Amino acid sequence: MVALSNDQRLLDRILEDQHRRLAPHEKPEEFFNFFAADKALQDWDLDLDEIRDGIVDGAHDCGVDGIWSFIDDRYVTADVHQYLSSRVRTIDLVILQAKTSTGYQETVLEKLCYHLPELLSMNRSEEDLANHTNAKLLNRTKRFLDILESTASFFPKVRIQVIYASRAAEGPHPNVKAKGDRLRREMQRIASHTDCVIEYLTAGHLRERAARGAKAVAELVFSEIPISTSIGEGYACLARLDEYYKFITSSNGALRLELFESNVRDYAGSTAVNTAIGDTLKSGTREDFWWFNNGVTIVAEAAQIAGKKIVIRDPQIVNGLQTSHEVYKYFENGGQHRDRSLLVKIVVAPEAGTTRDRIIRATNSQTALPAGALRATEQIQKDIEESLTHDAGYYYERRANYYRNLGFPIEQVVSMARLAREFTAFCAREPHVALQHSEALLLEDSYYNKIFSPVHDLDIYRLTLDTHSRIRRFLDAYTEDRPLLGETKENWLYHLAFMSSFTLTRLRHPHARDLLNIDLAHLSDELLEYMIGTLDKEFRAVLRANKAGGVDRIARSPEFTNRVRQAVIAQRRFRIGRN
Repeated sequence: MVALSNDQRLLDRILEDQHRRLAPHEKPEEFFNFFAADKALQDWDLDLDEIRDGIVDGAHDCGVDGIWSFIDDRYVTADVHQYLSSRVRTIDLVILQAKTSTGYQETVLEKLCYHLPELLSMNRSEEDLANHTNAKLLNRTKRFLDILESTASFFPKVRIQVIYASRAAEGPHPNVKAKGDRLRREMQRIASHTDCVIEYLTAGHLRERAARGAKAVAELVFSEIPISTSIGEGYACLARLDEYYKFITSSNGALRLELFESNVRDYAGSTAVNTAIGDTLKSGTREDFWWFNNGVTIVAEAAQIAGKKIVIRDPQIVNGLQTSHEVYKYFENGGQHRDRSLLVKIVVAPEAGTTRDRIIRATNSQTALPAGALRATEQIQKDIEESLTHDAGYYYERRANYYRNLGFPIEQVVSMARLAREFTAFCAREPHVALQHSEALLLEDSYYNKIFSPVHDLDIYRLTLDTHSRIRRFLDAYTEDRPLLGETKENWLYHLAFMSSFTLTRLRHPHARDLLNIDLAHLSDELLEYMIGTLDKEFRAVLRANKAGGVDRIARSPEFTNRVRQAVIAQRRFRIGRN
């Protein structure tokens, strides 16, 4: 047996510690997949839900453990059209293979080389692929193909990154690299103007990324001595444009989206205002940029001057997102700073209380806000966070990745999007909508106000999470020796939660107050096995009529939701009464 290197030993210690703290109920290989994905995607700053959304590991995964698609550095969940602006510049596809082995294997790359060209072909046969590909992988590769088709008229640059992570002490053997080069050439044929890189993450790389952690501290180089306030703590300064560009970009050149978590607006694309900002940046005159721009406002936990830099802890750009995007685009397209500057205001405000949220609202009220803005600062969100964190043992993230970065167990960290989907399946009884993982649940008032309403008893949110957690544990045990159709648990999870609303209340039209009266102990393994048998029967009945799209397409259909409801109500063993 070959002795482990220091990097391997230290990585194993990190894995053991994080597995115990973050996900003790997961199998070690499952946790390694998540750990590798988290580190591989570190510069994309994804939240827990987004990382999990791309993990497709399991039976019939065609050698792919994870796959994530991005439009202009923004992760795409479901409806591609939500991410299209008047100009799409880049499309990124990240593919992950994670192995706990202590070396790199040729067969891993050979498998990817065989399956990926077929999965990423617009001429693929959905019915043929469904016979040997799990539903989640089919859906995520179809998502990428939809992006390519929807953005064809923009002629975007396509970048594919295949990451092979393992516990290897050293990089791959030349024979393995040769197979990787072949895969790279295959991927570059997916579409014109496509670049592909194959990256090998060793034990040392994974350990270094684990040590790096989230970037909670940033530095901004200023060009003139900052003006400080006499009341409270804050600074106003001029920063050269290229220094501000460095501040808002990560080491891989991507825009640091985590800096804009508290900004209530997203980038608006080529509006008249943004076009004017871009034109000012491109202007060849000697007039300074800050003369014509309101600048940016940064809210921080702390700020300190150190030489020619301001060191900022937990920076959030609460106003100036449009300017920041235009500066980013300007330099990405080869622009020069030409000794021009940007006005930057840094305000140190306490996290507790209302000061920070009032700053966010005030600095973003100068132009019209899109529907669904300011969710994180609403009282209902604060009430849910307090209720779940203090009374239920969950850590509700109004602000993305807050509790995750503090190292709380993964299953106990709940994003706003996760709660919205689980409520939609269990309480609103629309599992097909929950499965779409659409930002519409948070952005569109018609969805959002139905989920996050002051009229709801706060205990309904805890019950929703407890119900889904119970079903997740059951599915984990059930699938150890019994495969699910489509091999994707999420297609079953939300429909089983939906069915539970009937079987636990024994009512055809349960209301929230009816759900609050249930005893979750009645959601036994026996009842869940009956329910999973009913769901399996309905999936198979629809598949016999049309296999195209497989279980993934069926589960997202409102017609299937109604079919399942009728099947549950009709079965005597569930004893569903009339109401």
